[in-house]
Amino acid sequence: MTTVIRSPNWIGDGIMCLPAIRAFKDSFPDERLAVAAKRYLAAVFQNIPEIDEIVPLPDRWTARSIVSSMKEFRQRGFRRGILFTNSFSSALFFRLAGIRSLAGYARDGRGLLLSDRVLPAPADGHQQTDYLNVIEHLSGKRATRPFSAGLVVSAGEKEWAAEWLREQGIAPERPLLAVSPTAAYGSAKAWLPERFREVIRRWSESRPGTAVLLLGGGSEQKRIAAIADGLPGSVLNLAGRLDLRRSIAVLSRCRLFVGNDSGLMHVAAALSVPLVAVFGPTVPGRTAPLAGRFRLLHHGADCAPCRRRACPSDHRCMTAVSVDEVLAAAAELWQGAG
Repeated sequence: MTTVIRSPNWIGDGIMCLPAIRAFKDSFPDERLAVAAKRYLAAVFQNIPEIDEIVPLPDRWTARSIVSSMKEFRQRGFRRGILFTNSFSSALFFRLAGIRSLAGYARDGRGLLLSDRVLPAPADGHQQTDYLNVIEHLSGKRATRPFSAGLVVSAGEKEWAAEWLREQGIAPERPLLAVSPTAAYGSAKAWLPERFREVIRRWSESRPGTAVLLLGGGSEQKRIAAIADGLPGSVLNLAGRLDLRRSIAVLSRCRLFVGNDSGLMHVAAALSVPLVAVFGPTVPGRTAPLAGRFRLLHHGADCAPCRRRACPSDHRCMTAVSVDEVLAAAAELWQGAG
């Protein structure tokens, strides 16, 4: 029997569901496992040995792509579907694609579409637990051991990253600091650009041998370029220059990551890269890394937590975190990673 898991739609969520994917294969070793994911997110699931097949979904749905994808799903003949999404539309798609056995949380009014309704995990628990809870429900047992959220980078990918960086003028032995100063969800989750700039300036002056890699998506190029403009030392703006898979390969070579509560923070954690993360309006207990070396800087605010994409007031949850705090945490982890 082939089971298909519908992955979440955000990079960080995709990584946080990896323990549940590994737990599924541990509980159902004889089942073939496919993961259906948006095309931009498929890179997260590459090289994961527990996954037998990745089924790419369109990044944006149209009437034509819905019909085409539904036809493809019917041809593959999936017997069981597991939803790590919470939307009505994802459940309806699986049903219309001919998947009879469908498990997930009864949210967004989709309870009648589910053949196996999963009781919600504790609201204050970690998001990884939300996904793992679905698998434990299906297997009828608690996970007997912790399962990794680690990404897998091949030797060939590591060689490519080393050669590509060499082409950019960065020798393989040079220590790399990765900085991701934006957040795809919105500016509310991003620390102040001028403070990231100050961190990079002071870091480059005190450690001139370091190469700083600025990471981000294509839509963030201008904002990241403004941060990088005129900074001393070797600062390379990679925003929009690498797809997700190549960003993962390059990040795997870094000695330290500094950024926000974002998808790339989760990538760094999944690669066991030590990291400093600034948290503002979100709850660290829900999305923080659960393994590896990291420092979370979070002071909160009377208006937090919130789910706004842009702060309507003074962004005090972020302004409360100082440049000195970030530099001190980064220096501690840098020394330990040497």
